[in-house]
Amino acid sequence: MASPGSGKTALLRFALFAFASTLVYSAGAFTPTADQKLCATLPANADVVAACNRIIEAPSSSALDRAASYTFRADAARADGNTAAAIADYSQALALMTLVPALSGRGIAYRNAQNYDLSLHDFDQAIAIQPNNAELYNSRGNTYRQKGDTSQAMADFNKAIKLEPDNAGFFNGRGNVYADIEQPDRAIADFTQAIKLDPTFADAYFNRGYVEGADKNQLDKAIADFSKAIKLDPSMMDAYVSRAIAYVQKSNTAAALADLNTAISRKPDLQRAYWYRGTIYLNAGDNGKAIADLTMAIQLDPKDAKALYARGLAKRKNGDATGSDADMAAAKTLDSDVEKRM
Repeated sequence: MASPGSGKTALLRFALFAFASTLVYSAGAFTPTADQKLCATLPANADVVAACNRIIEAPSSSALDRAASYTFRADAARADGNTAAAIADYSQALALMTLVPALSGRGIAYRNAQNYDLSLHDFDQAIAIQPNNAELYNSRGNTYRQKGDTSQAMADFNKAIKLEPDNAGFFNGRGNVYADIEQPDRAIADFTQAIKLDPTFADAYFNRGYVEGADKNQLDKAIADFSKAIKLDPSMMDAYVSRAIAYVQKSNTAAALADLNTAISRKPDLQRAYWYRGTIYLNAGDNGKAIADLTMAIQLDPKDAKALYARGLAKRKNGDATGSDADMAAAKTLDSDVEKRM
């Protein structure tokens, strides 16, 4: 989903071109070209990228305008999931000049590539330039969280909230850290504040529902929040899966299967949807369907010991002792305690 404040971000992108050009020309004399307007447009498409290409390749373009164009083209590549191309373009921009949007964008791209140290390095540089930029602390906090450093993540989210207390995304980020460190009440409070600030924030409803269900066993509240998240963002397949889990806990197998069927039909590579549907079939004694779903789960994640063990159980119930033993042995190789965790 689009993050809160995306319109503001678009204006800031256009302002970067103005900033770049006024350093070359006289202050107040900047008149954007058609390509500059287009290159700064969100969301990016092929026409936007083409405009950025023209600016980069034009002999008359200043180094600043080229740096801005590399940055915008990198943003487009990152949005398309082309992390390597994004990092290359951000690096080209930064070779021309130090721009905070390029540092921030590359920091996010490095994080997406799980290169957390380089991500933190870029955010550190950006924060040194703009120490009152709340979004930079939020972004660095996300990197610290993914790296597993919850203490530093919490400090960054606290700083972001102090600088910009009306930003729903920052409360959502801090709520995730509270959930990570098993403080569900504080997590729920932060997600609730995020929803108060932005009632259309589907991720906050999903996250609150997850904590309500998994940590508080408040299944009706969890189902209500997952349902709201789905209403706001029907493409959120994880919300369908999580709602299905809550339905299973309430012994509503039909509703759970309906949600899992929807998730799998819309996102056929959603591994945990096959896992949960396979376990429902296993518990219902439909061993053939259980084996089929658990096989898909294993194909999508060959290191899923629980899926391997569950398929072994299904094979044994289906009369395949040899296949069952092989699956269970493979599962225990991956996780010696898998049987206890089933």
